[in-house]
Amino acid sequence: MTEQRTARRVPVLGIIAFVLLAALLLTLAVLSAIKGVRTAASNGNVVRVEDGRTFVVNMDGTEETVTLAGVLVPRPVGEGQEPTAENCLADEAMANLAALLEPGDSVQLEYPEESDGPEGTRLALVHHGGEVVNLQQAEAGFAVPLPEQPREGFGSELREAQETARSEESGLYSSAAPCTLAGRIGPALTALEDLPEDRPATSAEAETQIETISAAVEQGVAAEKAFATIDPEETSLASLAWAADVPRLQEKLTGALSAAQAELKALDGTRNVLETREREELERQAEEKRQAEAKRQREAAERQAEAQREKAQREEAEREEAQRQAKEEQRQAEESASASASASASPSPSSSPSPTSSSASPSSTDTDAGGDD
Repeated sequence: MTEQRTARRVPVLGIIAFVLLAALLLTLAVLSAIKGVRTAASNGNVVRVEDGRTFVVNMDGTEETVTLAGVLVPRPVGEGQEPTAENCLADEAMANLAALLEPGDSVQLEYPEESDGPEGTRLALVHHGGEVVNLQQAEAGFAVPLPEQPREGFGSELREAQETARSEESGLYSSAAPCTLAGRIGPALTALEDLPEDRPATSAEAETQIETISAAVEQGVAAEKAFATIDPEETSLASLAWAADVPRLQEKLTGALSAAQAELKALDGTRNVLETREREELERQAEEKRQAEAKRQREAAERQAEAQREKAQREEAEREEAQRQAKEEQRQAEESASASASASASPSPSSSPSPTSSSASPSSTDTDAGGDD
């Protein structure tokens, strides 16, 4: 009897266990189906953008932080940290995503099989307005493709978007942004390619050109260091964004540097030649000036000697004239003295008659008598 009861209990327990197992499997299947539906696609509304690839979405009253799948974007600079290439254009990337996803916008989230994102976020392909936002960020130059992609074929779409940004020099490929590779290499290339074309006419012009080209070469050498920071084997933002550009830019920069250094060598020789010519010209001018000064001094001396001769001649003439006048005055004085002496020796009418003239001659007496009559 006991054996019969035991035999009855065994099938009943087995049935119960089977039912429980089936219920458990059914529950798991239902949960898996629900998860599959959530994995395929979910709809929500944008709450806010947090950085260049992360935003918060509201789904039926529940907020979830979503990260754009398949791409890497510049990350914001941490507080107290120095910016690096990984932070290049982080603010611009965030602003671009904010322009694409405004608060309240409706989005559809397509989750990959592995949807766990960084820092508790969830990876997704974001559909909005008939576009895939992940691709839009890449096409704007603010996102680069990661090696691992959320779905087959999406990597090629991202790379095509990246090439569009590169060809249009957008975002991380813009030479106008100092933090990009093009922005670090471009100014140096411009300086090296925009060298003075006119040959210097003076050593000073040659020196100025040497200084200009030396500065450009120094800038180019500094720019070359940017290539060393990019390892094509890494998955950093700099490597994923610019590794493909390194060979082309490095070739251009190396060629420009070589040409500039050759020009520097040629200019150095030109400067030496011009300095020699200018030194010889200065010496020639100095010799001409010396000879001109010697001639001036010689002519001045001759003029001074001539003036002295003329002065001596005038003085001699004046002396001779003075002597002549003195002689003339002496002659006149002598003549005057002689005349005076002669006059003194002859009797004057008022003087007493001399014995010889005391008796008047008959004619004189007659004349006087006649006169008295």
